[in-house]
Amino acid sequence: MNNKIRSELEKIEIPDELHTRATLGVKQAKAELIEKSVTTEKQNLSKNKLSISSSAIRKKSLYKRLSIMAASLIIIASTLTLTPVRAAIQEVYDKLFSSQHIDDSGVRTAVIAGDGQVLDQTFYDKDQSINVRFERVLMDDKETKLLLTFQSDKTDLKNVYIDLFEGDSSINVMIGNEKKKLDNVGWGSRYYDSKENKVVTALSFESLKEYEGKDIRLEIDTLTVWKDKGYDSVQTIWPLEFTVKPAAISERKTVQLNKPFTYKGETYTITKVEFSKLETRVVVTGSDTGILTDDSGMEYRVMSKLEHQFLNARKISKEYGYTVDEKKSGVFIASKGVKVDPVFSKGEVEGGKDEYIMIFGPFKDHGNAVLEIGEDVIIPLNENGKVEQRTKYNEEAEIEEMLSEYGYTLLPLTEEEKKQIDLYQEKFPKELSLERKVIGKVKGNENSKLLEVSLSERSGVLSESQAEDAEAAKKFREENGLSFIPIYLNSN
Repeated sequence: MNNKIRSELEKIEIPDELHTRATLGVKQAKAELIEKSVTTEKQNLSKNKLSISSSAIRKKSLYKRLSIMAASLIIIASTLTLTPVRAAIQEVYDKLFSSQHIDDSGVRTAVIAGDGQVLDQTFYDKDQSINVRFERVLMDDKETKLLLTFQSDKTDLKNVYIDLFEGDSSINVMIGNEKKKLDNVGWGSRYYDSKENKVVTALSFESLKEYEGKDIRLEIDTLTVWKDKGYDSVQTIWPLEFTVKPAAISERKTVQLNKPFTYKGETYTITKVEFSKLETRVVVTGSDTGILTDDSGMEYRVMSKLEHQFLNARKISKEYGYTVDEKKSGVFIASKGVKVDPVFSKGEVEGGKDEYIMIFGPFKDHGNAVLEIGEDVIIPLNENGKVEQRTKYNEEAEIEEMLSEYGYTLLPLTEEEKKQIDLYQEKFPKELSLERKVIGKVKGNENSKLLEVSLSERSGVLSESQAEDAEAAKKFREENGLSFIPIYLNSN
């Protein structure tokens, strides 16, 4: 038992009256045992050995019955005395899962509200010397949250993960003899307490709502131990058996919308919003949210401008996981002046083929909610409200801002430099499948090994071409008739 729980238990006072009742119950059971044993022995003195033997059997049975009776009295008393103890333990764990150390605001909100099904089960992994405590389970029709902690006095747990996303860990549901691997939803949330060598984690995986009212067995299979280079897998099974009760399940409300808007030259439409006690999902389609196909037929997805803005405010903290950088603009939901932050730990949740899903914390005031995209757009998340386009898109300013983030300054080309580019492109037809155009030149890097800079119009990702050294770069430009370092804009 850890120090936090012990300190909480020491504060609990057991009432004298309750303690006396428990003691009297045990004493009464012992007295009845002695009295009946003596009476039975006296009655059996005149009987044969077989009878004595039978008496011994009856005496053993009597001991068993009275032991059960005494144990029952103790259990009744224990149930009463352990209620505040369990409450204290529950409070300690609730504090862990409702703290900022858990970077899923849906989990924090649900625990504070007392939602979900309390499990209160433990398991000891003997091979790994790890104590596991299953604390709570919550779900809706899209996902399940399993809250648990694991702690050890021997095994260093700093880099031990139940990594359903990138590691070899998995979680399976067993129904009878059938075993099904459950898909992850996002990355989940994890906090390591170095003082107590304890991991607090909220696993996020596909919904178990279909099993309501059924007895199921979950198995956490394999631990992932992350290292500087890659990870190791530790084979183990952590089982959990429980009945899925209605308390574990919350409903999801879906509002179908058709809210078109523009952002940074791209067009988007909010198609629906989903509200539950665990999260808020905003589903979007857009001119740059679809899947792309290269010349070989391979499909791939590139971050949309909206996704870049959504992730712009994300900050990674060793102490608190994914948090919001208040100094940066992003995408938020606001309701009556209260800001609802994104849940960045669900950043990899996929939607339909051309959809992009933004996930935020849960909240109650759905009717007054608006989506704020930086300072540019405000979109009411209801059927009647009108979209407010606050700023006019300036592509040139955006490009200059993206380049400055990488340390480059864009300068316009002179008429002579434009002629140099035309001649160069005629002499060396482009071999890349990307459509790109020269938008200017780099300022002040003429004496470097830099050859060119390319900026993706869609994703904002910058790439560079460099020679082995500055002399080789200068020679290359001279041979190709360029007196400057061009900046290209890739249109897809």
